[in-house]
Amino acid sequence: MQLTLGPQEQEVLTWALKNAVSDLGAEIADTEDQEFREDLKERKAVLLAILGRLG
Repeated sequence: MQLTLGPQEQEVLTWALKNAVSDLGAEIADTEDQEFREDLKERKAVLLAILGRLG
């Protein structure tokens, strides 16, 4: 899949992803269920990879 974004769209998406990553960090720290924690870590890794591709 390819997605073309304008500068403002990219800025807003980057902001939203950074907030989601931050929220996941707090949720991971507060989660006791190991399986759920691993799922959250995987989701955080995917979001960080997308952020890296956005620049």
